[in-house]
Amino acid sequence: MRDTEVQPLVSDDLLAELANPDYHQQCGEFDAETRAMLATALPEICSELLRWRQTAANRPFALALALRSEAIENRLTDARRAIRAPDPIHPRDLAAACETLLRHSTDASERAAASDVLAQMQEAA
Repeated sequence: MRDTEVQPLVSDDLLAELANPDYHQQCGEFDAETRAMLATALPEICSELLRWRQTAANRPFALALALRSEAIENRLTDARRAIRAPDPIHPRDLAAACETLLRHSTDASERAAASDVLAQMQEAA
C-alpha cells in the first residue's frame, strides 16, 4: 500500500478473522479487548459496507473497474514477490511473473527487465 493512502481502521486480516468466527465468537463470547475493538471498529465497518453497496447499486461499472484494478495490483504484487524471493523460483513461475509484469506494469524499466528475462529463458531453452 502506498504511503499516501489512508490505512483502514480494520485490516483485511482482521476482517477475515471476524468473517470466520470460532464457536465461542458465534455465541457472542469475546474478551474485553475484542469487545472494545469491535465497539470502535463497527461504525467504520458498517460505513464501508454501505458505501460498497451504494456504489454497486448506483455505479456498478465504477465498482467493477475498481475491483479489476485491485485484482491487477494484487497480481503485480505477487509477481514482484515471486521474482524477488530468496529461494530459487521454478522457470514456469518466473515466466508467469514476467508475463504479468509485461502485461500490467506501468514501470517501463520493470517491463524491460521482464522482457529481457523472458528472452534469456527462450535462448536457454
